Amino acid sequence: MAVVKLIGAWPSAYCYRVIWALKLKGIPYEYIEEDLSNKSHLLLQYNPIHKKVPVLLHDGKPICESTVILRYIDEIWPQNPLLPADPYERAVALFWIKFADDKCPLISKLSRTDGEEQQAVAKECFEMLEVVEGHALIEGKKFFGGDEINMVDIAFCSVAHWLGVIEDFTGLKIFEPHKFPRLNSWIQNFKLVPVIKDNLPDTDKMSAFLKRRREIPFAYRVIWALKLKGIPYEYIEEDLRNKSPLLLQYNPIHKKIPVLVHDGKPICECTIILQYIDEIWPQNPLLPADPYDRSVALFWIKFADDKVFLLSKLYQTDGEEQQAAVKEWLEMLEVMEEHALIGGKKFFGGDEINMVDMAFSFVAHWLGILEDVVGLEIFEPHKFPRVSSWIQNFKSIPIIKENLPDVDKMYAFSKHGREMMLASKSN
Repeated sequence: MAVVKLIGAWPSAYCYRVIWALKLKGIPYEYIEEDLSNKSHLLLQYNPIHKKVPVLLHDGKPICESTVILRYIDEIWPQNPLLPADPYERAVALFWIKFADDKCPLISKLSRTDGEEQQAVAKECFEMLEVVEGHALIEGKKFFGGDEINMVDIAFCSVAHWLGVIEDFTGLKIFEPHKFPRLNSWIQNFKLVPVIKDNLPDTDKMSAFLKRRREIPFAYRVIWALKLKGIPYEYIEEDLRNKSPLLLQYNPIHKKIPVLVHDGKPICECTIILQYIDEIWPQNPLLPADPYDRSVALFWIKFADDKVFLLSKLYQTDGEEQQAAVKEWLEMLEVMEEHALIGGKKFFGGDEINMVDMAFSFVAHWLGILEDVVGLEIFEPHKFPRVSSWIQNFKSIPIIKENLPDVDKMYAFSKHGREMMLASKSN
């Protein structure tokens, strides 16, 4: 008897395509859950090109790419066919499968963007739904191909299940049943099919992954500055995926944190907030008094602000793209080592912490956690002795040490978030 195994990841819609196909065909199989944040030798052995799930193993032979796998399954096990027998109808079905493959990644992209970029993605999603409503679903039919589920229905599964979860997560409303009556009817029919209904990822579990609070360096810069100045403040936690009216009121342009509200007046953008704090409360200055020294400090703050994106670039990529991010990290660390930290001083500005140290906090704390998550070692202390000494000094300051995000919590969030993000990119 043929041995069938499926390497998959539970959040991935592409993996569920294969699960449903095998179950609709009545094919027994072994499921192997893959940790996409720490890819196994098995996955790398059987999909060395893309290193993604799903991978179907049939008698030890790997088949990759979900649509390729579905067509293989349909050819090897012809019972309960997933594609029409008629050549023209099959060509039409394959057209819509290709359309789904091209457009459905927009749904997961919604969860990885915000602001104007997210609005642009939402617009594309809406246009995709309009096309499906107006052209793909024949009036009066339960499914894309007629009265029985087929491969086209499976291909559009992201619309049926994943879109709703991501709408809740982002606070967007793209799919409105009255605007898409055929799609709405199809979703209900699709999710009533026993094989589908009994094998959907848990909505609460998916939401929990998406809604974990992201610990970001920018907010901590402001916290440290206020504490170093001895300024009492009220902290308001923001759910960035369901933005509050308060945030939208005080930062209507970028809709991002941090926002400092001083006597009812909002100040936005982290570096601007820090400079405001330093001007309003001059005790324990965060910038040098000398104009030249201050301009040098502002140069390095701008440098750090321009490089902090490397955190997400490392976290959200793999393969060659991730290696390119690693190269950028090493180049940045070399610049810090050779040009920013000089003269045997404890901190960037001398013997006291200042705004430059805060700007580079993502190197001191966040980088190490992401190294563990992605399984890479970028920062090697013996190669960057000045940076290594600075990190130890920076994290020894009581106000910093006592107000850092919890490592275990950040690791758990980052690991699960990366796994889900990579699963959404798998095909």
